Amino acid sequence: MKASYELTADDLAAFTLCHSSTSPVVRRQRAGCLVGAVLLLLSLPTLLLTTSDKPIAETAKNIWPLLAGPALFILFIIPYLKWRTANLSQRLLREGTNAGFYGQCTLSLDDNGLTETKESGDTSRKWAAVEKIVATQDHLFVYTSGIEAFVIPTRAFQTSEDCLQFQKGISERSGVSVQAH
Repeated sequence: MKASYELTADDLAAFTLCHSSTSPVVRRQRAGCLVGAVLLLLSLPTLLLTTSDKPIAETAKNIWPLLAGPALFILFIIPYLKWRTANLSQRLLREGTNAGFYGQCTLSLDDNGLTETKESGDTSRKWAAVEKIVATQDHLFVYTSGIEAFVIPTRAFQTSEDCLQFQKGISERSGVSVQAH
C-alpha cells in the first residue's frame, strides 16, 4: 500500500496546529497561562471594589471597562492563540533552506513498517513505533513519537474510501486506533 503526494509547508503547519490543540502538555500550559492572565486582569478591579468607600454597585459602574477586560480577553485570546500558532509555524518552517524537506513524498506500508521517501532520503519506522494516528478532514498524522509524525494530506487519495483504506492498513498493522480530530 502506498500514497504519493506533494508535501507543503501548509501541511506541516497543519500538523503543528493539530498537535498543539491535542497535546496535554500544551493544553495544560495554555490553561495555566489563561487562568493566570485572567486572575491578574481581575486583581485591579477586585482591589478597587474592595477598597472603595463608595457602594460596590456604584464603583462597579465606574470601573466597568476594567471588569469587561477579563471577559474580552477570554473571547479574543483563543482565536488569537490559534492564529499565532499557525503563523509561528509558518515562520519557523521558512527558516533555513529545508532542501528536500518539502516536495514529492511517498509513504509506503509493508510488513515491516512505514517508509517515507523524499528527495532528501528515506525514513523508516517499524510498526511498533506508531504511537498515535490522528485523522482530520485534510490530513492523516501518524505519530512515531510525542512530537514527530508522518504527515499525509488527504488529497493524496483519489477518493475518501482510498484514504480510509490507507488509515485502516496503518491501524491494523500497528495495532493503534485512528482518532478523529
